[in-house]
Amino acid sequence: MERLKVGVIGVGQMGSRHARVYSQLSNTELVAVADPQAERAKAIAKELGVRRVYTDYRELLALPEVQAVSICTPDEAHREPVVHALQAGKHVLLEKPLATTIEDAEAILATVRQATGKLMVAHLLRFDPRYALVKEAIDHGELGDIIYIISHRSSPHTEGPRIYKPGTCLTMHVAVHDLDIINWFMPSVATRVYAEAADKLLASKRMLDAVSAVVAFRDGAFASVNYCWALPDRSTTRLDARMEVVGTKGAAYIGMYHEQGLLMATEAGVKTPDLHHGPTVGGQVRGDLREEIMAFVACVLTDIPSPVPVEEAFRAVQVAQAIRDSLATKAPVKLSL
Repeated sequence: MERLKVGVIGVGQMGSRHARVYSQLSNTELVAVADPQAERAKAIAKELGVRRVYTDYRELLALPEVQAVSICTPDEAHREPVVHALQAGKHVLLEKPLATTIEDAEAILATVRQATGKLMVAHLLRFDPRYALVKEAIDHGELGDIIYIISHRSSPHTEGPRIYKPGTCLTMHVAVHDLDIINWFMPSVATRVYAEAADKLLASKRMLDAVSAVVAFRDGAFASVNYCWALPDRSTTRLDARMEVVGTKGAAYIGMYHEQGLLMATEAGVKTPDLHHGPTVGGQVRGDLREEIMAFVACVLTDIPSPVPVEEAFRAVQVAQAIRDSLATKAPVKLSL
């Protein structure tokens, strides 16, 4: 069996999970990791038995045996490593979003069009079977014409602000998940956006508490996109992620009202294990993250198109930027996608 030799650039919260999946797949070999935080890179390398460890990702890209890389750097630091990796002839799996500015997204898109390697953007929800089944139902006409989509993606105020540095963009980091799915579900294109935000609890961290945006589509459908980092600490779940899709023939409901599929009550208390981003079962990473990485590996080894085209990831960034522009101007923003 042919094995794809891979490296991981950025081994923080998500990158370390990418590295573990690569180390567990039968058709991949994790040969190197890179992270500016040397101790973090050394720790994950030791855990997974990786010999090559770098603080400068360019040294990893210089390895001729590395055929592909996962890039899991902070959201705002995607452009440079992606461009360098593609120019070095590597295939790239890039953690979402494509970029946090239109300028960076356009630069990456231009590089992709000149590169020999493939770029897949890691929009994880496309590999969650709940969303995939709804997409299948839409494509088969079971819901009819979409009338509206409502999404909620909320976490306690101790989650995002604890994990991410001050100034992290709530729209680009959180809402982009649902914006990609909404664009994926909708047969039409977004034409107008209007958004409002609350800025009370997390103002000192330069983070918005909550945003609600309405996205209008050319065919008359609309989406209401709601997201926050303002839930109370120790709420019933670490993530309240829900979506309602209503069409002329039917409706679909994903993850309703804090129910993420598993609750366990023991003498130690009640807990809802985190089933997102690839839970570990029996020492093996499972779920949508594993499926996503397997799809990327298959895309490279069998030379098939990316299941998440870069143009679609770019469209999610465009809508996210329109939300930011609407928040800044307090007015609707027109789109021409």
